[in-house]
Amino acid sequence: MILHTAVPNEFKALGVITLTADAACAHRFANVLNYLGVTPQTNISSLSVVEHYLIDNPVDVIVCEIHPECDAGLMLPSLLKRLHEDGTLEQVPSIFWTGEITMSAPARLVDGERLFDQAVPSHHFWIKYMGGVTVSALESHARLARAAGIHVEILREVGAQELVDALRAAVLTRAKNDPMRHMETFDSLAEDEVINALTTGEGLRFVFQPQFELLSRRVVGAEALVRWKHPHFGEIPPSVLMPLVNRLGLDLLLFSLVEMWTLRVMLALKRENIWIPIAVNASAKTICTPQFADRLAARMHQAGLPTRLLKIELTEDVPEPDELYLSASLTAIRAKGFQVSLDDFGTGAATMNLLANLSFDEMKIDGSFVRDVGRHSSSRKVIGGIANWAELLNLSLVAEGIEDESTIPLLHRLGCRVGQGYALARPMEIDAFLSFITQKEVSQQS
Repeated sequence: MILHTAVPNEFKALGVITLTADAACAHRFANVLNYLGVTPQTNISSLSVVEHYLIDNPVDVIVCEIHPECDAGLMLPSLLKRLHEDGTLEQVPSIFWTGEITMSAPARLVDGERLFDQAVPSHHFWIKYMGGVTVSALESHARLARAAGIHVEILREVGAQELVDALRAAVLTRAKNDPMRHMETFDSLAEDEVINALTTGEGLRFVFQPQFELLSRRVVGAEALVRWKHPHFGEIPPSVLMPLVNRLGLDLLLFSLVEMWTLRVMLALKRENIWIPIAVNASAKTICTPQFADRLAARMHQAGLPTRLLKIELTEDVPEPDELYLSASLTAIRAKGFQVSLDDFGTGAATMNLLANLSFDEMKIDGSFVRDVGRHSSSRKVIGGIANWAELLNLSLVAEGIEDESTIPLLHRLGCRVGQGYALARPMEIDAFLSFITQKEVSQQS
């Protein structure tokens, strides 16, 4: 795998070890971590050795493989909890779980044999596994670990961006536990400074990542993203920022800020006679805000922009308990001429159900499958299946998280026509994005 991101020195102070009994896996972990400026202290192959190592060595992060033949990663939270409770560990390391992703149909027992049940409704048909364990079971286990004070991240695969975000979260956790680095608790920091950032714009940046037709490399769209640079902690990863925004009830405010800057970019492109749709992420809670579709349409009409240029990407970070109301809200948005996309297809337990029961114009394949496509046949089969499904449902398809140039022809052969990721273009500041799109348009017309 070719990585297209690196953050030198940012993680240099982190103490990281890896936990896997497989030498090839340990080597892969070390390569990725070294690329990101982290030098793993050691690789450990068993849980008992981890215990002895932690007694004598401070560790901030343990990256471990989930594998059906080894339960060390699953048992690790219990070990850390025990060592912390008996006073052996003052600071509990963060745990990053990773492993091969596969998907399978559920099986039932008939006369002692396991048979795939083809009669299962489509939205329950596929089950997602990591290292032989269902992802839903891993998520439940991770929730219990977090409730016990053990920070666990599920990194579907050790890819560049996911690992960067998780390491940044570990840096924040480390700073929280170090009173010399900051006198406030992270919770008070988050509430005070997230509110300040969203109400004043201080430290916020709005960046845009182009989406390309994979075969021609023509720009066919973009996604608007928000970044927050904290004055002490630096770039705060979305995996940390978004839960704080949602917990504080600021999701609609954040959407409105991203929407405002997106409209400004659209107007600048309009002056160059460039018309490409730009996607903005929105949770189900935001989409279900009363008169959401009316307000969006009014803003677009006031700006003199067709509604088809603004795409709403439904995220799963804040699920809507009333699926009927969510369906009505999405239908109202589409009735106004907006496109609606299902973000991160394949993650979370509800995506199949959402796709089966609600109407969309597009779905985006989660980057964990895309990053694996060159290495694992299971990922290729899943992506090919998703592409066929999208065609049957008359949905556009976007492959996210393309980090390796060599996977682009393969993705195209599997049925992905459009994609985004670091191998194509990184997220850009507004001026750089406008310049990039304008130059691309000129070169495509010549």
